[in-house]
Formats: sequence, structure tokens, C-alpha cells
Amino acid sequence: MSASAPPPAGSRLLWRLAGFAVRVYYRVTRVGPELPDGALVLVANHPNALLDPSLIQATAGRTVRFLAKSTLFQGQVLSPLIRRSGAIPVYRKIDSGGDTSRNVETFASVQQALAAGEAICLFPEGISHVSGRLESLRTGAARMVLTSTAAGHPVAIVPVGLNFDRLPLFRSRLVALFGPAFDGTDLVERFRDEPQEAARELTDRIADQMRRLLVEANPRGDLPLVARIDRLYASARGVSRDPAEKVRRRQLIAQGIDRLREEDPARYESVLEDLRLYDEQRRAFGLRDNDLDRRMPPPEVAKFLAREGLRAAVLLPLALVSVVCFAPAYWLTWIFSRWAPDLQSRATWQVGGGVVVYGVWIGVLAGVAGSLCGPGWGLGVGVTLPLLAFAGLMAFEQQTSAWRLIRAFLASRQTPLRARASLRRQRAAIADVLDQVREWLE
Repeated sequence: MSASAPPPAGSRLLWRLAGFAVRVYYRVTRVGPELPDGALVLVANHPNALLDPSLIQATAGRTVRFLAKSTLFQGQVLSPLIRRSGAIPVYRKIDSGGDTSRNVETFASVQQALAAGEAICLFPEGISHVSGRLESLRTGAARMVLTSTAAGHPVAIVPVGLNFDRLPLFRSRLVALFGPAFDGTDLVERFRDEPQEAARELTDRIADQMRRLLVEANPRGDLPLVARIDRLYASARGVSRDPAEKVRRRQLIAQGIDRLREEDPARYESVLEDLRLYDEQRRAFGLRDNDLDRRMPPPEVAKFLAREGLRAAVLLPLALVSVVCFAPAYWLTWIFSRWAPDLQSRATWQVGGGVVVYGVWIGVLAGVAGSLCGPGWGLGVGVTLPLLAFAGLMAFEQQTSAWRLIRAFLASRQTPLRARASLRRQRAAIADVLDQVREWLE
């Protein structure tokens, strides 16, 4: 087991709350092996500003300490939270007033933590960005690992890929893909003689391992196209829905888009045109990709409607009450997030703003109930409303999913068989092209 001391109770509570908040905001799936015990350095991409540490901590399975830019330790609002989290400050040239000479203290703190068997996480790109591609890595992670290993404290390295379907969208999907652990033991002797060269070689290895876990595509350009093609391909081929397999498919699709666009632009445009025509006809009938293959015999339809009718009798009122009760808070949180300076900060602003806005809103409603009906009612409302918000969200999503199935069934029944067969042929033709591109890449 890890030899590190247990984190302070305040730190554990803070991370639990942060983890709950990000799991409410995103539909999070963790994939990959469990983290090993002992000294560990996690290296992850950094597309989502202050939420990325919370996502790592929520999925890591053990307590992690993060390296954070020194300016976060100076603010009046975030500084107490950052310090309580156990973060270690990093002093960067790009930060105003950043004294890089103090990174000697940073390295000393990291070495002390690793010698105690703790887990450290850093984002070796050095900045949060939404380019959709892994940027050039700094050598800090490699130097920390090699320094600790050379001092007799071996360190495992675990790469992490944070793959977002739609980065700033509430309740969108995220796959946190943890790769296998590796180390730089074979570079220790070289590190003693040629520290810069050894650190650069290990950094290149880290970059290679991280790229294996990432779908590299611009979130405002190619990523929606990659996701769209993946949905079509998955429905046409009936492939596994395993999240790791989905990431792998999307990696190949993203690579195929880049290569096809560069080496055969005419074919690339032809595929896009085929996809556009297919989508136009599919939408005209109100169908999704999977609806083309859907078969629902009357007995199954009757069972489905009976089951969902009973659920709706309970969940629909709950969802409606929650929507009505929290519509002002939801709207104010959305307005606040529009002030975010960039795309990678928007989700952070929504989560942070939501915590404040919903907290204040619940306090206001509890205060009104207390003033009108007595303190007991105020306390009851204050306790009940957070539960209502969460239960209402789950009920709303369940009812939305059920309605989509009903709508798909009705659309399928109204679509002529000849039209469905034509759409299936178009879908299969596009999937055939994707198979050819996949063979080309592999």
C-alpha cells in the first residue's frame, strides 16, 4: 500500500464535493486499469481549465495532488480552496509576476511527496487549450520522475486522456481513459550524465503514450464530424459500445479525415456530400441511425408503453416540478457562463457559477418558506431542494430517453419500407468507405 500520509479531512471533503459537481455536469465514464500503489505521476491533457483536476480526482481511485500555476494561490476566492486541496504551486514565465526561480521549491515539494509514496498529477502541455491536439510537452514531469528514481524512489507514470464529446455542454459525455503504467528506469544512468537529453527522451515517450489515449480533433471543427461518422459507423456495423473501443474508432476516424482531406480532397468532399444527403433524407423522416434497424413487435410495444406509462406517472411530475422550481437558477447560471473568456473556461464557469447560484436560490426559497410557514418548514425546504434538483435531473433524462424511443417507433412505422431500405444502403456505402480508409491507415 502507499506509504503516504492520509490527506487532511478538509481536502478529502473538498475533492468529494468537486467530484460530485463534475459528475453532475458531465456523464463520466472511466476506462483503464486501476492506479498502482506507491509513488506515481499522472500526466493528462488539459482542455478544460480548472475542471480537469476535479475530473482526474473523481476518476483516479486514490488521492492525487496537483501542480497548479502560482497565480491560483494568490486570489481571494480560489486561493483557500487551492491550498486546502494539497496543490503544489508552479511558477511560470507566462504568468504575471511569476518568479521561476521558486520552482526549486516546487521540485523539492514534489520530491518529498514522491518519496512518501504519494500520487502527483500535472498537465505537461503547460496550459489549458482547446486546439483538440496534444501540444508540445514540457520536460518537467520527466525530470521529476527521473530525479526521484535516481534518488532511490522509483516512480510509475500513468498517462490519462480526457475525451469530451462536447466540451462545454451540460450533461455531455466524457471518457477518462487511463493508460498502463510505465517508468523511466532505463534512463536513470543517462540522466546523471545527460539530464536534458534523458528528460527529453522520456518526455517523448510520455507524449506517445498520451496520444494513444486521445481523439485529436478540433472541438469546433472536426470533432463533431468525427462523432457523427462514428455514430453512423457504429449503427451500420453493430460494433461494440465499449468506451475504449469508441475512443479507438474515433482516433482512426480523425486520422482518416486528416489524411483523406490532405491526400485525396475530391474523395473527402464526396464522402461529406454522401453524408449530407443521407442525413437530409434521414431527418426528413424523423429517424436516427439506429432507427433504420429497429424492430418492435406489437407485444413488445405494449409492454414498453405500459412500463413507461407507470414510470411517467411518477417521474414526469417530479421532472416538471424540478424544471419549474430551478428554471431561474438554470437560466442565471447559463447567463453567467457566457461571460467566460474562452471555450476551455466555459464549463468551469458553469460549474462554479452553478454551485453559487443554485446555493443562493435554494437559500432564498428556504428563507421564504421559513418566513411564511415557520423555521421548520424553512429547514425542510433547504434540505429537500438539493435532493429534488438531483432527482429531477435524473427523472428528466429518463423521460427524455423514453420519449425518444416512442418518437423513433412512430417515425419508423410511418416511414415506407422502400425509403428505409434506401437509407440503409446509403449508410452501408458510407461505412464501406470508412472501412477502406481504416485499412489504408492500418
